[in-house]
Amino acid sequence: MKIAIYSRKSKFTGKGESIENQVSLCREYIKTHIPEACDNDIIVFEDEGFSAKNLDRPRFKEMMKIENEQPFDYIIVYRLDRISRNVGDFANLIEKLNEQKTSFVCIKEQFDTSTPMGRAMMNISAVFAQLERETIAERIRDNIVLLARTGRWLGGVTPLGFTGEKLEIKDAEGKRRFAYKLSPVKEEISRVKTIYEKFLEYHSLTKTTSWLIANGIKSRGGNDFRTRAVRDILKNPVYCTADENSLFYFEKLGCDVCFTKDEISGKRGIMPFCRTAQSGKKTRRTSFDEWIIALGKHKGIINSEEWIKTQNLLGQNTSKSFYKPSRNTVAIFTGLVKCGKCGHNMRPRITSRNADNTERFSYMCEYKERSRKMKCDMKNVCGNELDKIVCEEILKLVKIDKSVKHELSLLTKNIPENDNSAEIKNQIAHKEKEISKLMRAFAGSDNTTFGYAENEIKNLGNEIQMLNEELSRIEIKKSENLDVEAVADELLKFSDRFDELTVVEKREFVNKVVEKIIWDGENVHIYLK
Repeated sequence: MKIAIYSRKSKFTGKGESIENQVSLCREYIKTHIPEACDNDIIVFEDEGFSAKNLDRPRFKEMMKIENEQPFDYIIVYRLDRISRNVGDFANLIEKLNEQKTSFVCIKEQFDTSTPMGRAMMNISAVFAQLERETIAERIRDNIVLLARTGRWLGGVTPLGFTGEKLEIKDAEGKRRFAYKLSPVKEEISRVKTIYEKFLEYHSLTKTTSWLIANGIKSRGGNDFRTRAVRDILKNPVYCTADENSLFYFEKLGCDVCFTKDEISGKRGIMPFCRTAQSGKKTRRTSFDEWIIALGKHKGIINSEEWIKTQNLLGQNTSKSFYKPSRNTVAIFTGLVKCGKCGHNMRPRITSRNADNTERFSYMCEYKERSRKMKCDMKNVCGNELDKIVCEEILKLVKIDKSVKHELSLLTKNIPENDNSAEIKNQIAHKEKEISKLMRAFAGSDNTTFGYAENEIKNLGNEIQMLNEELSRIEIKKSENLDVEAVADELLKFSDRFDELTVVEKREFVNKVVEKIIWDGENVHIYLK
């Protein structure tokens, strides 16, 4: 007998059954309906902090991996939506379980796929679960549209040129409420206008960024502008003046425009919503038909003709708008080589090909490139030669002898035992309670708290993620038991087959042992971890 109990709960809701309750109720069901099963026959899989919109959850994947190799007799959940609210995912799952002859039991809805009626009723319930999810999504969007019509700022990091100004308002019942609007910051507004002016002059993101760096124009945080940041400023509709031109432009794109021609004064700016969306832990840019465009309470900064012309130019330069992460297959030390003059990364750049068609490349200072040599003039270094020399030096250090084994032995004795996992768990629990409180408050409150609640929940979610990562590092350290002989043998094997490895495999190895490499124009300095 082999039984799986699956439970799931999102961290970001303050309602629903807890993980512990779900598991407890499933165990009670097993005792009553499958009395021949014992505790050793039961494996519990718990996913906390994951929604039911898809099946991309670690413990669920682990359960299904076991199911594929050695099928369970039963998979038991407390409620249907603990598994999925997506009809397609659910139907595929049930079909797979039927092929494996695994019975799927749902306690709350009293479904059992071992019977034809149970399978039919479960599919019907899955349809309604997905309908509920889509209805909730529509309700949230309707709420955002309602708030958008007020032109208020709903929270988050304010764009360059503005700060959030708190306003006191009265609702229909005469109660005092608070909302926010964008208020201009004169010095920053000047920077924004300069960025648009220079881009329309150069028609190039890289040239605009270089000009900003060369002339000492900094970001809000006092740093040099990066190409991506300049691009984001140029694409943000918040700077555009709301008039007939911009109204027609956004309607043509298919955006949900929340104002009419009669409401336009030609002075107010635009307030965009839903330009990005959260997909799990990743943020994606939404399509134009998902955007909500409203009249802001702030003054427009860039006239609509210039702003629209900027968008057309950006559209022509999409492929070269900003640096993309390196996917090169020639440079071993990508991301590790630093400029000895300015401290910035030196990125690989293909320069030519050898007679045997192998690529030759150089490491070039990014800051030198971005500033057009105005802020840094570090000479390039031949990447092929640097990689060869540094690899040779590292492999000399990898040579295994008694002294290395002795050093490894000392290392295992000096691992600090700073186990504050209990404190971290308490912090996580406290922040999860705060999220639950905010969600309950938002559910029963008026619309003015929407931005504040959403922003606070995101911040708390990020803090919880960081704490969970720290907890994982502590657990890994606690579980580590370094076998000096085994490590020494592995290093020796690695050095013997180093020449056979691909560039990507070599890169994975050196990233584990090299902290950074400094090129000072004449010499290479290697810093090991």
